[in-house]
Amino acid sequence: MKNYRRINNLVGFLLFGIASFVYWMTMEPTVSFWDCGEFISASYRLQVGHQPGAPLFMMIGKLFSTLAMGDANKVAYWINFSSVLFSGATIMFLYWTITAMASKLYPKEKTTLEALGLISAGVVGALAYTFSDTFWFSAVESEVYALSTLFTAIVFWAILKWESDLDNRWLVFISFLVGLSIGAHLLSLLTIPAIVLVYYFKKTKQVTWLGTLKAFALACLIVGTVQIVIVQYLVLFAAKSDLFFVNTLGFSFGYGAMAFILLLIAAISYGIYYSVQHRKYNMNLSLLCLAFILFGFSSYFVTLIRANAKPNINLSNPDNPFSLYSYLGRTNYGETPLLYGKTFDAKQTDYKDTGTEYRKGKDKYEVSGKSFKVNYDKNLLFPRTHSSKDGHAAYYRQWLGMGEGETPTFAQNLSFFSSYQVGFMYMRYFLWNFVGRQNDIQGNGNNDAGNWLSGIKPLDGARLGSQTNLPASIQSNEGHNVYYGLPLILGIAGLLFLYRKNRQATLVIATLFFFTGLAIILYLNQDPLQPRERDYAYVGSFYAFCIFIGFGVLGLKETLQRFAPGRLSLITASLVALLAVPVLMASQGWDDHNRSAKTTARDWARNYLSSCAANAILFTNADNDTFALWYAQEVEGIRTDVRVICMQFLSDDDYINQLKKQVNNSAPLPVTMASEKYQKGVRDYIPYVDYGFTDSVELKDLMAVLTSDNKADKLEMADGSFENFLPSRKLKLNVDADQLVKTKTIKAGDREKATSSMEWTIDKKFIGKADLAVFDILANNNWKRPIYFANSSTQDTYMGLDKYLYLEGYAYRLLPLKRDPKDTRDKSQVTNTEVMYENVMNKMDFSGFNKASYLDEQSRGIAQGTWSSNNTLASNLINEGNNKAAHALMMKSIKDLPLRNYEIRDTLNKFDAISILYHLNDVQQANIMAKATVSFLDQELNYIATLSPDIQRGYLRNIQWGMSVLNGLDQETEKNKQGALNREIKEKFKTFESIFTKSLG
Repeated sequence: MKNYRRINNLVGFLLFGIASFVYWMTMEPTVSFWDCGEFISASYRLQVGHQPGAPLFMMIGKLFSTLAMGDANKVAYWINFSSVLFSGATIMFLYWTITAMASKLYPKEKTTLEALGLISAGVVGALAYTFSDTFWFSAVESEVYALSTLFTAIVFWAILKWESDLDNRWLVFISFLVGLSIGAHLLSLLTIPAIVLVYYFKKTKQVTWLGTLKAFALACLIVGTVQIVIVQYLVLFAAKSDLFFVNTLGFSFGYGAMAFILLLIAAISYGIYYSVQHRKYNMNLSLLCLAFILFGFSSYFVTLIRANAKPNINLSNPDNPFSLYSYLGRTNYGETPLLYGKTFDAKQTDYKDTGTEYRKGKDKYEVSGKSFKVNYDKNLLFPRTHSSKDGHAAYYRQWLGMGEGETPTFAQNLSFFSSYQVGFMYMRYFLWNFVGRQNDIQGNGNNDAGNWLSGIKPLDGARLGSQTNLPASIQSNEGHNVYYGLPLILGIAGLLFLYRKNRQATLVIATLFFFTGLAIILYLNQDPLQPRERDYAYVGSFYAFCIFIGFGVLGLKETLQRFAPGRLSLITASLVALLAVPVLMASQGWDDHNRSAKTTARDWARNYLSSCAANAILFTNADNDTFALWYAQEVEGIRTDVRVICMQFLSDDDYINQLKKQVNNSAPLPVTMASEKYQKGVRDYIPYVDYGFTDSVELKDLMAVLTSDNKADKLEMADGSFENFLPSRKLKLNVDADQLVKTKTIKAGDREKATSSMEWTIDKKFIGKADLAVFDILANNNWKRPIYFANSSTQDTYMGLDKYLYLEGYAYRLLPLKRDPKDTRDKSQVTNTEVMYENVMNKMDFSGFNKASYLDEQSRGIAQGTWSSNNTLASNLINEGNNKAAHALMMKSIKDLPLRNYEIRDTLNKFDAISILYHLNDVQQANIMAKATVSFLDQELNYIATLSPDIQRGYLRNIQWGMSVLNGLDQETEKNKQGALNREIKEKFKTFESIFTKSLG
């Protein structure tokens, strides 16, 4: 075919346009949940995000943000659009990769039929990836994975270009891309083993298994060299050089690091010169590749420069080589054992020093402490059951069927690796993309939430009853995507076809598949109870499998040629593959990937900030409690008077330093500790020691002791050192009612409601500098600024202050009010009713929930949380005699919040709302909601009843929730004399009670 190259290029660009159009049509118009808020904020103002950073993504994002033309509301739109273009380009390069690899199976001069076969294979494989669940998800939001996958695609395509003409400039180009990609994500490093194999197969006349293994080992060494030596140790060497120049020679900070960089440049330059002069070709090529990797990696200078500029978001403050080394090494995330390490129930035996850590002082680097390695009494080879975090021990035992006090054996350790890490945390995701997905509810391993699903019962991983009688929680869930396993079958067919035709090419793709999938599982060694699904980490392996899907078209065509002429077999194979894979995937996945009208993350952030009074201090916890708020403030300028403090980062001394500075419209916080009291290596760990106090200790007095450098206020440790300690868990803070009125914390008429002293207990074995910072703010704020805590934080975040927390919307306000000792309500049931009603009715907008065509699980969770808090507020309004306000609140909830039940637990909030409506005599609306709830529960419980008893036990909590709601509705409808409805509910309750009593005992 004479014009094959031109047509091939045109089809690639056409696919770029198609994929980009699809992603643009389904793109979220504003900020998304999780890290997106941080990435957009960091890009817009060139700030420093969480470890290990993404400076290249940040710079590109900044470039795209300028397309907003000064409209801050459009910044997120345009940075999201960058992911659209990156993802569209990835599809284009995937297409060219498939056609390039398939071309090797045919003569250089191809017939028209052969050329069209290649194009068909490339189109089907590329479009399969276009509509794959995981890649599509990342393509429509501001995350690094779209850019990272593009680098992976270009790098793998480039090695095929090198293979076709042996021009080593392609290798230098690949090196530059690998270096650049480090500034976005490390995924493209995992293409190196496949690249090395391509190089070996092309350059070696006699390919052997031993030679292949040697090439494979060399590839692993190169990956390790780039990731550890270049990414981390070069920065460490620069830090050590700076230490010598500053502390020994007396230079200013940075001169030693610059001297090291110049020496490195000189060494590489001389090496290149030497290689040219002495015609050492391989040395020259290696040094050029190294130089270009470093050119790409130099994007991290931006991180260093911007950290020194002290922007509002400056996590870990990597403003010097030592802190940059820690930043790149992700030290905040702790260390995970890989080849040998402890079990989850191991006890510490001793530890040994492994080095000295430094911090940047005023004029010199100062010793901040020692790094050390802890030794444990129970260890395993290849430790997979290693985590001792809260709840993890119980999870390991439950998953492996272990008894209390039992230590995991090596066999059980391997069982967890195969069943959980490989099976649940990889194969489940793989099958989502190529077989089907039951729903979009995050799986926890105990039931079928988030499981894979084919639509063909014998093949399903989800433990379903009837395939034709699925309940709404499964069938109506937008994430219920049924592919009947057709993409998987076509991919396996392509793998077998290619294996018969070209085993070397098969091994190359399989290597890419392994390193971007299972090798990540080996390296991450994930612990259980992950806060979110982690399928995005394995998007590279799904990319590799789509290459096999492309070859599946050629395999199908070859099979059909036995029964039909070549032209007909090609047309049939192409159409069947196109319809059975990408078209099916697109039709099934469109609804749950269409975020075009979704603004729930931004709306939630705006409502969260609207929950707070002017100049508030808001303590949050973790990504989703924080990053969307940062976006709202840093990009759109919403409520910048509120200071958002993420407790996760508060143990970092540089983060505490930021609290002392003006940020946007937020004045400095009342942190009175001098920086040397909490700098790195100081007061990281303050143990509780029972000192015999029976009375509560005034917080200011306690702070004086905790921050004292007087040896008399410290405890001698086992090593002879003296450290601060917590002498009492019972704390108090004296309160001046006049000050409360003066600062408008309470109204003058509520003076008698104020307590003279807040007293509380912290239930911790030790505290750290994060607790010190909170104590300092509480002790010295003097009620000048309102203090809030996020309502979705972990219990530790509240620090025992629960009885002084009052809900005012999406956040609890700290108020020193008297509480009746008989009032045993949980803090979630206590509201600052008048203020919260004003916030909810006049400051908060929930309409975005109903405007979105699809609500993801995170948005649904927020909607249900809103239902719960609004129900609580309505109940409290009723208790205070304000039925009119309660009814207005319920009408707003019904109008703006989702009425649809996605899961059985959603009916708990609906039942509360129904009960409130009956109490308010709005029988009509109560009956409408009651009938819908009963209908939903009838489907769900009927479905669970079709399952076997052992599977039903996995749904025990759902059964309990459902029966509880039915029982409650029975009582409510009987009390409100709804005869027909009550009889229906009674009948259903008795039926299900009989069924589940019989099956579960």
